[in-house]
Amino acid sequence: MRTFEGVKVIDFTQAIAGPYATFQLALMGADVIKIEQPGMGDQGRQMYPLDNPYKDEGFSAIFMSANAGKRSLTLDIKHEAAAGVIERLVRDADVVVENFKAGTMARRGFGWDDLRKINPKLIYCSVTGFGQTGPRAAAAAYDPTIQALSGIMALNGTGETGPMRCGAILCDMSSALTAAFAISAALFKRERTGEGAHLDLSMQDVAAGMVSPNLLQTMHGKEPKLMGSRSLSGNPLAETHPTKDGVLLLMPAIEAQSLRVWAVVGLPDMATDSRFSTLAARIENEAECLTILREALSAEDAKTWEQRFADAGIPAAAVATLPDILSDAQLGHRDTIRSIAAPAVSAEVAYCTTPFKISGEETGADRPPPAVGADTEKVLAEFGYSDEEIAALRESAAI
Repeated sequence: MRTFEGVKVIDFTQAIAGPYATFQLALMGADVIKIEQPGMGDQGRQMYPLDNPYKDEGFSAIFMSANAGKRSLTLDIKHEAAAGVIERLVRDADVVVENFKAGTMARRGFGWDDLRKINPKLIYCSVTGFGQTGPRAAAAAYDPTIQALSGIMALNGTGETGPMRCGAILCDMSSALTAAFAISAALFKRERTGEGAHLDLSMQDVAAGMVSPNLLQTMHGKEPKLMGSRSLSGNPLAETHPTKDGVLLLMPAIEAQSLRVWAVVGLPDMATDSRFSTLAARIENEAECLTILREALSAEDAKTWEQRFADAGIPAAAVATLPDILSDAQLGHRDTIRSIAAPAVSAEVAYCTTPFKISGEETGADRPPPAVGADTEKVLAEFGYSDEEIAALRESAAI
């Protein structure tokens, strides 16, 4: 039995943070019914990248990365008939997830206070940029704005570049994983108490937690500046370094590792040199430290150094390209990146499964990302709608 087998999720989310959260539940066996606007569907279907070969068919990279394993039901939630459909869906559901701006669902009569009257055991998760209350609650948000408002951009970049956002959609993805955790916790509590719950998740809260060590530094009067690739410690060794071919990220985390760096690069005497034998000394003599280290590193390529540092118990990695990741031996061994046949685009679609293994259970998607409304009739029939009722809903453009 899969962890969330039998759990029914009504998914009103779009773009990435919400869909990626419900995707985690689908990977573990939940029946996720994705509610999409008739015609256009989830706005994420038309998001970047512009050169994605299936974007015109409503299968952007954003959409495909977060919606395998789900079923799609089209429903215009502004339509007068929507209330009846939602009531019937929610009556037998375990979880509702939405990521509209704060108050949107409540104004339409589908907020937490409305739906728990239908199903008191319902777990209702709202994923927003800033939470349901507060001075920014009504503002729209995407990953880059959360990076700007959380302190992430205050750390990312260099003196030359100024603040920069990370290219990966960190805040969306971390918020999605946090939402999935919160839903899991609420389902666990419900097993013991029988009570539903409203989960109010703020992406800014999640992102602030991601920089909490830096915030604590700041509270004690030591505000970190733009760090580039530098360690939180300020250690010049813990940084990206050019090599003969490629870039190496070297990350000694404790002093014993830092001192072993010199032996690995063939300069063991540097470990006892007063300019480099302590963290404070290395920071004071940063330019000279980097010159000596990088001259030594220029003798070999990044992958060779990665192995040598690994053999010495020092964390290091050759900076990988995205094509490198697709062929990474460790990820391949873990079967992390998988593909599934998607008839809607006549192709194999890739997705990342759960980053953990569960003994005795296989996680993963059992169906490809759905075409808009692909499961509308079947889902409505499962919830008791007759063929005539479904035809009437379609005739009225409610679905």
